[in-house]
Amino acid sequence: MEMADEVRRMFDVPVKVRLRGRSDPLNATLLHIAISGCRLRAPFDVQRGTALSFEWRLSNGTLLNVPGVVAAQYPSRDGHPGFEYALALEALPEADSDALASEAALLARSASARNFDTSLVDISQFMNYRVPDDVRVSYRRDNPRTFGIGSACDITGNALRLHCTDVLSANETIHLAVQLPDDVLSVHKGDDEELVTAPMSSERVPRKVLKRPFQEIQVSGCVEGVVKDSRRRDAYEVKLLGLNGLARQEIARYIHAAQLSRFKR
Repeated sequence: MEMADEVRRMFDVPVKVRLRGRSDPLNATLLHIAISGCRLRAPFDVQRGTALSFEWRLSNGTLLNVPGVVAAQYPSRDGHPGFEYALALEALPEADSDALASEAALLARSASARNFDTSLVDISQFMNYRVPDDVRVSYRRDNPRTFGIGSACDITGNALRLHCTDVLSANETIHLAVQLPDDVLSVHKGDDEELVTAPMSSERVPRKVLKRPFQEIQVSGCVEGVVKDSRRRDAYEVKLLGLNGLARQEIARYIHAAQLSRFKR
């Protein structure tokens, strides 16, 4: 079950783990997942053969319960507490197995095509701050299958408000392509090679890491209903689902830079 370093650290997603025979969930981090196995990092100590399960939300919003058995335990790397675990996954229903395989392949292509470090930001720190600026987005609906252009505003770590000409339904899943604006990054002033503290972290990184242009991100969301945005306009509240590592990083970098620009006015 040992996995190569470049595969094992494909992404970094918080999950809730349930050990069989124990009712309360435990926090862990999903580092890699494939159809037959996955890699977790967790602060607790369990032995080989321990049965457990965790919930994994696919990018289309589907929530899978993924059961497995601990196949091996390794020391955690990079100063993280606890251990890393290789899990052998139990058989899933065919439809869930196919969906998981497709998601794993999508994540593999995304990670191999982009160089990003999700440890630089912690998106959980950005759930309650909304950036009111409008950002152009393109979107796709599944039923009926249509495409459109709109704008997103009031972006937070797990939601946004969408303006579009289509009439959307509550609980509808919508897929968005978002190019966050680079101009907000001008708040990071100074020499590119100067070491600065990364947002919500004690790690020091070159300033150019925070200043690098945004990459386009693909996100899915669930329409929760019509609301008034921060400018009192009608908009759709969209809860973001199953963000991958790149999307989590770029959204958090955007919100962090927007916060700094307002503090420095």
